[in-house]
Amino acid sequence: MLPTEQTLCFPDNEKTCFGCCPPIRPAGYEHNHYKNIIKRMLRENNEDFLRRGKGFIPITGFSCWALGYLDQKHKLVGCLLHPAKNGGNDLRYRVDFGEKCRRETCPEAKIFSNLGFQAKEFWLHMADGLDSFSYAGRTTNPLFAMMGWGKDLLEQIAMTDVGVIYSWKSFLESYPFFLTNLSPGANAYLLRRLITRRTLPILKDPHFRSAFEKFSERMAGLLGRKLSGSPPAPHVHLLDFEQDFLDFLRLSARIHKAGAEDVSRLKKITDEQLQKFRERFL
Repeated sequence: MLPTEQTLCFPDNEKTCFGCCPPIRPAGYEHNHYKNIIKRMLRENNEDFLRRGKGFIPITGFSCWALGYLDQKHKLVGCLLHPAKNGGNDLRYRVDFGEKCRRETCPEAKIFSNLGFQAKEFWLHMADGLDSFSYAGRTTNPLFAMMGWGKDLLEQIAMTDVGVIYSWKSFLESYPFFLTNLSPGANAYLLRRLITRRTLPILKDPHFRSAFEKFSERMAGLLGRKLSGSPPAPHVHLLDFEQDFLDFLRLSARIHKAGAEDVSRLKKITDEQLQKFRERFL
């Protein structure tokens, strides 16, 4: 029952991700915390599905009546209205989140979709052995954090270690940098500018992690002090700059509004500091 294209949502016949079903959740929600309750709900949804007819039925609360098991072994969890389940017919209009269900894709799934086939295979091994509940959890599936580091770095690691099959544990033993508590999305720009195929081995040095963490903290504070703060200013995510740099400004330096001239100046400062850091450590 594999889809025609391998996705982060449906990686194999052992598990699926259903973390966005339905597409509105309380902050910090994890399906895994309510596993037994949800298992019962999924079985009931499967049993009731055909009896519901073909009409429009709004979702109530945080549970969707169309979320159920996709297989007889009760391993795969997903949308019973999805076109992949209905011969290409999209029936998600039957719930009031239908348009949102069709439109929304998590940022991690978008990054994964842009990876090459070999890189997808390489990273999916990190989730070997997870069931659908653990795979759908942001605290239990390591791929959610790893995707945040961006396509370039993920491809470089996969190409460098081609043929190597890591578990998540063995990967962290080989690349202790990723034991960092830094937010990947907030720091992807800094790491992308530092790491090339030549410098990739530095990620295996535990001392680099500490140095990078201090550098990131220092840069976040420095940029905050360098911002002129001339009003009015647009939200930085709307500006025409590299998205991962804008993410660094928002998520790490806590700069949410700035003009294009200011952002250009802050980027120049960041790149100059990155060059100095590279010269000292790489």
